[in-house]
Amino acid sequence: MNGGWWTSLRLVTRIAWEQGRGHAVAALLEVVSRVLTALFPLFAGLVVGGLAARDLTLVLLGAGGLVLSRALNFLLVIVGVESRLVLMERVGHAIDLRVGQLSGEAATLDHLEDPAHQDQAQALAERLGRVGMAYNLLVNVLNNLAGPVITIVVAATADWRLLLLLAVALPATWLGRRSIQWEAEAEKAGAEAGRRSAHLLGAATAPVASSELRVLGARRWALDLLSREAARWRHPHRTAEVRTAGWSIVLAVGYLGAAAAILAWMVRDALDGRIDPGRLVTGVLVVGQLRESVTDLQWVISGLSGALRAVSRYRWLEDYARTVDEEHAGTAAPPARLTDGIRLQGVGFRYPGADRESLSDIDLHLPAGAVVAVVGENGAGKSTLVKLLTGMHDLSSGRILVDGVDLRALDLPAWRARCSGAFQDHARLELTAREAVGAGSVEVLDAGRAEIDSRVLRALEDSSASDVLRALPDGLDTQLGAAWPGGVDISGGQWQRLAVARAMVRLDPLLLVLDEPTSALDPATEHALFDRYAEAARATGGRGGVTLLITHRFSTVAAADLVIVLADGGVAEVGTHADLMAAGGRYADLYALQAAGYR
Repeated sequence: MNGGWWTSLRLVTRIAWEQGRGHAVAALLEVVSRVLTALFPLFAGLVVGGLAARDLTLVLLGAGGLVLSRALNFLLVIVGVESRLVLMERVGHAIDLRVGQLSGEAATLDHLEDPAHQDQAQALAERLGRVGMAYNLLVNVLNNLAGPVITIVVAATADWRLLLLLAVALPATWLGRRSIQWEAEAEKAGAEAGRRSAHLLGAATAPVASSELRVLGARRWALDLLSREAARWRHPHRTAEVRTAGWSIVLAVGYLGAAAAILAWMVRDALDGRIDPGRLVTGVLVVGQLRESVTDLQWVISGLSGALRAVSRYRWLEDYARTVDEEHAGTAAPPARLTDGIRLQGVGFRYPGADRESLSDIDLHLPAGAVVAVVGENGAGKSTLVKLLTGMHDLSSGRILVDGVDLRALDLPAWRARCSGAFQDHARLELTAREAVGAGSVEVLDAGRAEIDSRVLRALEDSSASDVLRALPDGLDTQLGAAWPGGVDISGGQWQRLAVARAMVRLDPLLLVLDEPTSALDPATEHALFDRYAEAARATGGRGGVTLLITHRFSTVAAADLVIVLADGGVAEVGTHADLMAAGGRYADLYALQAAGYR
């Protein structure tokens, strides 16, 4: 067992100890029970041998051992199994909770867009249940180690020939190691297909995606693709299982043949009077017990190995989260207000696994108090810029300065607490309307009911979404989402307007991001919302805050203080609307092209 496994065993033992010390100790009583069970052939041999020799002492000793082992075995098993079940549930719950925390609380989102990370996460997800079972399996290993050890001792005392069976049974340990290797290789080979299967299953069962597939007539195609990917995922696992089963049959047949030969040898000696009947009885019972003990040990070690692989992936997730936290250990507080603004110097960024940079050599100054519009064709890097400004991804090169302080030096959660935003790909929080909007500032949700409602209603007014509230049957108490009891479904445009309202709850952001916030809205509603944005921007600007408007609708750009045109991951133009129109460059061409489409 390698050093990584020992580390995983210590981790599992520590978690089990934290979740219930008494249960962790009581679970080990099963080891005592297994020792008593392994001594059964010895006690039975003493009874038979004592009867044959007319030795009352041996008969009583053997009978007492049989009674004691059976009585204590029953009690110890009950206590041990109950303790293991309790710990299995507690440890599993603790691990599930911790995995969610590690994934959800990571400082950046790099891991969510890294294919290699996602493959590792998929392998962990497929085996996460085994992590909770790890201590249970560890106790099983101790049980099945105690059994063979005592069985070997009993076999040695009964007849030396029984030890020959060890040589025949030991190949089972080779099979155990090989089956572990085959299973690990199968997990790695099937991880990508397993992740794709999970994605397709979600698309086939989620209401929105499933509806679209039906309308397009692609439902059968998607299900066939799901079947193929699921088969590709299962194929390496099935191959490993078949190989293991085949070798198990071969080894079992070899052991049975050897056991039959040795028992025949012992029977002949018993008939000739060279060994007493008690030793023969012990030998007969040990033969089955020895094979069973070695086989059990093989499979339990295999199961524990699988659990420890899952634990090692959990440790990998812990190590990743710790590394990310160490790389974002900034403690500087963001300024109360911006005086210079936000500067990007030589900024470059490449998504994990991508073969080219999404942004490269970006030099920009977002002045304090300014409304900055960012435009460009799809794939130009607009949304990526937002992720970098909010610290969602690490830069590949360059740096971002907030009033002259490197963003890496800032306390990242504190910086995000001074940011707010509405996004095209917004979250549909199926909570009450009060919670779905109030989540824009958790301190609001922690306030009293009157203050919560006041801030939420103001945010709805600022985002021109009060009519959405009026359409809800129970007002702010309305449960959103038809999948919940009493819940109501709302349109995509209404969801987006609630998302915009959520962005307006925070009153003093230093960075207000509006990333395609009107993509699902009609032009009239968009115009009304932009008027509200302008008011919010003026309020943000009064505190030195920057309002960043990402849009593909140029009608909302003209009032911005500064327009940035992105193209092919770089800055193509920077200036006011008037300056860029006068320059007659890319911005003017795009503006004219869109204006012609509205005529």
